[in-house]
Amino acid sequence: YSADAKVRKNAYEAELKAYEKIADSVAFSLNNIKMQVNTLCEKRGYESALEMTLDHSDMKKETLDAMLTAIKEYLPVFRKYLKKKGELLGHKNGLPWYDLFAPVGKAEKSYSIDEAKDYLVKCFSGFTPGMASLMAEAFDNSWIDFYPRKGKEGGAFCADANFIRQSRILTNYDGTFGAVDTLAHELGHAYHNRQLEDVAVLNQGAPMQLAETASTFNEVFLGKYALAQAGDEEKLSLIDSDLKEQTQCIVDIYSRFLIESAVFEQSKERFLMADDLKEIMLDAQRQSYGDGLDESTMHPYMWVCKGHYYSSGLSYYNFPYAFGNLFALGLYSLYKKEGEAFVPKYNKMLASTGCHSIEEVAATMGIDVTKPDFWRSSLKLIEAEVEEFCAL
Repeated sequence: YSADAKVRKNAYEAELKAYEKIADSVAFSLNNIKMQVNTLCEKRGYESALEMTLDHSDMKKETLDAMLTAIKEYLPVFRKYLKKKGELLGHKNGLPWYDLFAPVGKAEKSYSIDEAKDYLVKCFSGFTPGMASLMAEAFDNSWIDFYPRKGKEGGAFCADANFIRQSRILTNYDGTFGAVDTLAHELGHAYHNRQLEDVAVLNQGAPMQLAETASTFNEVFLGKYALAQAGDEEKLSLIDSDLKEQTQCIVDIYSRFLIESAVFEQSKERFLMADDLKEIMLDAQRQSYGDGLDESTMHPYMWVCKGHYYSSGLSYYNFPYAFGNLFALGLYSLYKKEGEAFVPKYNKMLASTGCHSIEEVAATMGIDVTKPDFWRSSLKLIEAEVEEFCAL
C-alpha cells in the first residue's frame, strides 16, 4: 500500500523469497487437509467438498452457478480497470502484482474518533435513524476497541452480545477514510445483530454468505455518500479504493475458488508438491485476472498466505465473499428504487438469515439469486465505477 513504487516492489520480492523457505511443509499441510475432507465427504455420502459446503450453507448449486456465470462474463470489466491503472503507474503489459494496492489520486483527510462518529452518524441518518442511533450508541458506550497496540490482533472484528442487546467491535483505527469505512463495516454487523436480538437463540446464526450482508451494504452506502461530496482527485482515490476491494472480492476470490476446486480434485489422484501448487495457482490467476495482470509478476504462492484453505471443517471459504459483496450491491440498487419502504423489509430480511435457506431469504426482498440476471445487475454497478475511473 506504500506510495513509494520501490517499496512495493521490494516488499513483493521479499515476500516471495520468504514463502520459498516454507513452501514444502505448507504443501504437505494443504494436501493432508484436503485429503481428509475428501475422505469425510466419501464417508458422509457427498460427491464433493463443494456439495458438502453448499449443503451446510443451505444454498443451492444453481445459485452458485448463476453467480459464477455472471462473474465470468464481467471479468473483462475488471481487466479494463487493472490495465488502466497499470498505464497510470507507467506499466505497458498490465498491472504487476505488487501494484494491485498502489494508491491513486489524493485522499489526505484524517479523521479523529469524534469526527469519524459524526461523519458516520450524519451519513447513515440518511438511511435510517435506527442505524445512526446504533452507531452513536456504540461510540458513546465504549463498544469499540479502536487503536492498535502491542499484542493486539490486526484487522477488525465484530462479536455479538445479543443477550445484553449490544455488540463488541475490535479495530486498528489509523484515522484514514479506509479506517472509517472499516468502522461502518463492523457497525453493519452490529446492526445485523440488533435485528436478531428478539429471534430465538438457535435461529441467530447466519451462513457465511449472508453474514456479510449488512456490513457490506454499509460500505456501499458510505462509499456512495463520500463520492457525492468529493472533488476529482479525491474521487479518483475513493473509486480506486473501492475497485481494489471489488477486484479482491470478485476476481481474486474467483481465483481462490478455482485453485481450491483444482486441489480437491487433483489430490484424489496424487500428492501435490509445492511446484504443482504454484502452477495451479498461476493458472487460476491467468483464468481470473487474465491480461489485467503482468504475467511476469503474478503471485505463485497465494496458496501459502491465505489461511482460508487450511481448515478441515470449513471448505470453500472464498465464494461467500463474492456472494455477500454482490448481494449487498443488489440490495443497494433496490434501496435506491424503493427509498424508505426498503428499510422495514431489509430489517425483516436480516432477522430471517438464521432460519431460512439463502434462496428463501433473498426471495423476501423479491430477489431470485438462482438466475444470473440479479448478479449481472450488481456487476453493472461495478462496471459504471470502472468507466468513471477510466474517465477521471
